[in-house]
Amino acid sequence: MLRVDLTGVESQALAALCGELMALLADPDPTDPVVQRLNPDGYTDDDAASAEFHELVADSLASERGSRLSSFRQELPPGAGRVELDEAAADRWIRVINDLRLTLGTRLGVSEESELDPADESANLYNWLTAVQETIVLGLR
Repeated sequence: MLRVDLTGVESQALAALCGELMALLADPDPTDPVVQRLNPDGYTDDDAASAEFHELVADSLASERGSRLSSFRQELPPGAGRVELDEAAADRWIRVINDLRLTLGTRLGVSEESELDPADESANLYNWLTAVQETIVLGLR
């Protein structure tokens, strides 16, 4: 069993990010860079095969992602609190936090070459999500 202690601010931040991602998934704009990042092409050299791939898997992936987000959101304490994660819940948290990081990172323009502004609240949130994800992964070893 893995335990995650969250402050009220951390819990609220995660809930807000979940809400934003849920809204994006409910009405995805295929031209949105976040939607494209969350649903990468299956074939980078064949537009027709890539379109067919998206047609075959998009609904299933969105449904799975939405289900994970909903479960994650329900597991968050309403304020400060401890969340106890079994192996399945820890896996869900890793996946959801990864989706939140991808979303935020895409909005921030994060790349291997970029340096985030330490004064930027969104950049600090991105770094915090990275640390939380790493902590959960290491806690599962």
